[in-house]
Amino acid sequence: MAASRVITGVPIGSRIRPTRVEVDLPAICENAARLRRIAGPVYAVVKADAYGHGAPRVAQALEAAGDIDGLAVSLVEEAAELRDAGITLPILVMGPSLGAAHAEILGLGATPLVSDPGDLERFAELGRARGSPVSVHLKVDTGMSRLGVQLERATGIARRARDRGELVVTAVATHLACADVDDPSDPDSMTSVQLARFRDVAETVRAQAPEAVLAHAANSSGAIRFPQSRWDLVRPGLALYGGGQGAASCDLRPTTRLVSEISQIRDIPEGAFVSYNALWRAKRPTRAAVLPIGYADGYPRRLSSRADVLIRGSRCPVVGAVSMDLAIADITELGDAPRVGDEAVLLGEQGSERISIAEFAACAGLIEHEVVCGVSKRVPRCYT
Repeated sequence: MAASRVITGVPIGSRIRPTRVEVDLPAICENAARLRRIAGPVYAVVKADAYGHGAPRVAQALEAAGDIDGLAVSLVEEAAELRDAGITLPILVMGPSLGAAHAEILGLGATPLVSDPGDLERFAELGRARGSPVSVHLKVDTGMSRLGVQLERATGIARRARDRGELVVTAVATHLACADVDDPSDPDSMTSVQLARFRDVAETVRAQAPEAVLAHAANSSGAIRFPQSRWDLVRPGLALYGGGQGAASCDLRPTTRLVSEISQIRDIPEGAFVSYNALWRAKRPTRAAVLPIGYADGYPRRLSSRADVLIRGSRCPVVGAVSMDLAIADITELGDAPRVGDEAVLLGEQGSERISIAEFAACAGLIEHEVVCGVSKRVPRCYT
């Protein structure tokens, strides 16, 4: 096992259970740099623990590499975790779950992406109390009907903020609902309609503002597939981690491996059943590898008898029901070569073979975001 791989400073070999997520930090940084070259300034989305990769370590690596302009999170707690880890980059708090933490956001030196007039009022009160205006980004609903001030109210809200002097709208933003599935050449697509609406609002707000106002709309798919969505900055999430529509066309690198090792090898006689509910029956004498990973680790039961794992550079089918702690792979085709302790890759590369996030998601009936975010906290992350 590579000596450079560690888990919170402890070599993998000193751990009893070999199941782990291997995170390639240089690859994440390279993806960020590539996205910046393609799409312009980048606010890297590291919400949800950097999509399961470990937000503090990912953010530290991105800040050290110097190829991003800021970070984006969903929760105030996520911003606090980054500041506690020593991150000094600008942080945009995009979620609506502020509770009573409006002052805490400002205390963290973070910027709120405000989608509700009530929150604007609370930040205005803080601006009055401290005697200086509060900088906010204003989110506009251009058709997703989830978050954002109503389209027809956006310019009026920005104007009132300017006139009162307690708030400064330094950016307007929106979020694209269908950038991963829409045809970029279709002028009537949902994405094209959203961008046209957003352009009108952004231009109006900019025209009436005495200071520069940024505009941003693009998530990963928008940044890659819709050049007109790039505006002044982009907010890639999944693309940083090598996933999503257009990742291959941009030569984004895979960043993640979900890895275990063979803990036992069993000889299954023809006709015998394997695992819970007798869902799989051996049609021949079968050699089976027991892997210490299951649905409690984020390897879904829906992968039962549907997915492959990589062992000794070859694809081996998962057989029987994935249980809470264990999965079983049919290694008959490999003969006597496999040994206890051999690496088994459930997501990522081994030799010339690769199980991509997209393949994993398709087999499990998930979207790619669910795959990377769904790996359990009991699976340690190690960093190359």
